[in-house]
Amino acid sequence: MQLKFIDGNAPSNYSALSSSMDSKLSQNKIINGKAYILLGSFEKTYPLVRRIWIGIRAFCNSLFSLKVGLFSESVREDWKSFWNGKKCKIIYSSSPPFLPTKNLADQGDTKAQYKLGLMYDEGCGVTQSKQETFKYFKLAADQGHVMAEYSLGAMYDEGCGVTQSKQEAFKYFKFAADQGDATAQYKLGAMYDEGSGVTRSEQEAFKYFKLAADQGHATAQYKLGIIYGYGRCVTNSEQEAFKYYKLAADQGHVMAQYSLGLTYAYGWGVKQSKQEAFKYFKLAADQGHAKAQYQLGDTYKNGRGVKRSKQEAIKYYKLAADQGYADAQYYLGIIYDKKRDAIQSKQEAFKYFKLAADQGHADAQYFVGMMYQKGRGVSPSEEGAIKYYKLAAKQGDTMAASKINSIISRQN
Repeated sequence: MQLKFIDGNAPSNYSALSSSMDSKLSQNKIINGKAYILLGSFEKTYPLVRRIWIGIRAFCNSLFSLKVGLFSESVREDWKSFWNGKKCKIIYSSSPPFLPTKNLADQGDTKAQYKLGLMYDEGCGVTQSKQETFKYFKLAADQGHVMAEYSLGAMYDEGCGVTQSKQEAFKYFKFAADQGDATAQYKLGAMYDEGSGVTRSEQEAFKYFKLAADQGHATAQYKLGIIYGYGRCVTNSEQEAFKYYKLAADQGHVMAQYSLGLTYAYGWGVKQSKQEAFKYFKLAADQGHAKAQYQLGDTYKNGRGVKRSKQEAIKYYKLAADQGYADAQYYLGIIYDKKRDAIQSKQEAFKYFKLAADQGHADAQYFVGMMYQKGRGVSPSEEGAIKYYKLAAKQGDTMAASKINSIISRQN
């Protein structure tokens, strides 16, 4: 048996604690005297009745610990924390012993088969083996264990421990989805949406995304927002798009936060609000979303929903630019190129214009051509000027085409 204390979230440890609590090993009971106090001290994690039950079990086990002289000062402090409703960072985590689990698994116990698959997957108490993981997940899945069905689908989907097969992945995801597993429902929706392992069907994609969304799956909610926003296989509804974007955004889904920022910025399905647009762009930007960082830079630059700040604009433009977002690179070039700005730097302007130009940004290509032509921030080069003017001209920039003709006629 492997015992350790970790930082974490109480619900993720509840199953391990419950199974360990039922063990007849006195060591487990002693440790659980502390474990259940710690679990019980998570304020608002569980309904009151469950927390009371956890507390009672903790008390009984603590008495056992006290009887054998193992009721330490730290346990007393944790016990106080429980009664005072304080949060505690340390939680008990346990992994089941390998041999008893294997014996049960080999007798056909589905829970043991799934647990054994996890042990092989993580190398917990046994040498890691994706093949053995697959074997035991399949044994459990073929008996209808929903988590094993999903896990087997994921292994087929990724080609992990088995030859990749989108068709087999779809098969096992559907088994789990039909038992109500939200993540499997989302995966099934994604496979229908992409035509991966199954004939593409927007209607079926919508069906499974909605099943998952109605269970609170954030990415499925975001996908429904897109479907309603673009009217794919359903009547276009900006209000429904807003509804699902917000459900996902309020769970921290970064793409939904960015999309919600756009809906507030343009008044799509909701009353326009620059302040709310700023709020959701910032939430997404702070998670590293490049387009949201660009929008936030633009918001600070123009003072939309927030006090105008060139420094903040540059900060967020740079964050987006450093992730390769061409529009942000272009606007940084504009800022550094302006004569009236104290931060003017022709070298920085050229640098950012060229980064955007090399990604196909037509306006940036024109500026790079002009800077090569005039030697602004870079050594003069008619060859370089013609190269970038041509790139811009191919995208319909008539000014760039005129500049090329001017250079060539002067050369002649």
